[in-house]
Order: sequence, then C-alpha cells, then structure tokens
Amino acid sequence: MTDNQKNAFTSGGEGDRFFERNKSAYQKMASSSELGPASRLYQPYLKAGHRILEIGSSSGTNLSLLTRGIGIDAYGIDPSETAVIKGHIEFPELHLSVGTADQLDFPDGYFDFILFGFCLYLVDRTLLTKTIAEADRCLKDGGHIAITDFRPDVPTTRPYKHFEGLISYKYPYEQIFLAFPHFQLVESRTFSHSEDAYHADPQERVSASVIRKSLQEGYQQL
Repeated sequence: MTDNQKNAFTSGGEGDRFFERNKSAYQKMASSSELGPASRLYQPYLKAGHRILEIGSSSGTNLSLLTRGIGIDAYGIDPSETAVIKGHIEFPELHLSVGTADQLDFPDGYFDFILFGFCLYLVDRTLLTKTIAEADRCLKDGGHIAITDFRPDVPTTRPYKHFEGLISYKYPYEQIFLAFPHFQLVESRTFSHSEDAYHADPQERVSASVIRKSLQEGYQQL
C-alpha cells in the first residue's frame, strides 16, 4: 500500500499508541529537567528570537526542555492527536499541531532550526524525498537542521514490532542532506539508544547531527 507508514500513524492510530507506550519516558524526562545527549548537542545553536520546529514532537516535553529560558518561538508537529492535546495543557507556550513531515504547513524560510526527533526511520520511502524537500523549503538560509535517529553501519530494514506490516528504515539520514552542496555537516556524535554511550551493536546505535544550510558557501566561484 502506498504511504502505509503515514496511514498507520494517522488514521491507523499508531501515533496515539506510540505516545501512550512512551508516556512514562516523557514524564521521567520532564521530572528530571535534564537534557538528553542529542539536546545537549543542539541547544548551543538556539538563540533568542529564533523560530524552531520539532518534527515528531509528541506532547512537547523535549521541545520545552530544549528551548527553556532562551526566548524562542517553538513549534512542534506530531501525528498523535492525543499527544498534541496533552501538550496544549502541559506546555501552553509551545505551538503544537497534528501533522507529518511530508507536508509542513509553514511559509518558505520560516524557521531558523528544524529538528527531526527520531522519526525519519518511520517515514514511507515514497515520502522521504518530499520530507527532505519540505524541511529545506521551510528552513531559512543560514539555519540548521538537526537529526536524531538510528545510526547503523549499513542501511537496514527491520519489521516494526508494534504494527504488523510496517518497516523501520535505519540509515544515517544526514547523508541525504549532505548530497546537496548548500548543506554542510557542522558536528555529529554517536551514542546508544538506551544510554549516553557508544554501543557495539550497530542496531542500537543512535546519532545526533547538526547540518547548516548556506546557499552560497557550498559552491566555488569560477
């Protein structure tokens, strides 16, 4: 079926179930008030007055912690209506809405920073290039893309165990952006899906990467 992943997470209800399964982790994150390893990498790139979008923001816990005290206009989208409703209650300062990465309802060049929060591995392959293009369209020149996702040694597919028929696609997704000269890798770090340390099993490996968009710096003048 075309766009099988998107349908499962929206009309199929997997977005809401995903939120319910991970609710305790979000609560633990909120109670500790500590940034995870990816957010610690990203936060220095956020400045007062910036606009940030987190794609896969759930109820906004990570987004709230990441932008706390900086003076940022923070937006988040997630396929779970349940998560977004809860986020409106818990984090009224955030602009949260239901949506998916392949269709961003924002103007061109609207954001200074766009974060893919552990979601690209679940994007339909038929929608992946559109997802990349939408992020590029909505990011202003000089802005940054951040990606938190699995980081295997080689591109890997695995059954998504929570919904029959779905596939997870593990890949170093920053490489797609870096195929274009106007994106440059700023920094990246690798850790574990379960702890803040490198993992020997490539299927448990996660990376956080920051990419800068510059429409001029990637080209040589002849």
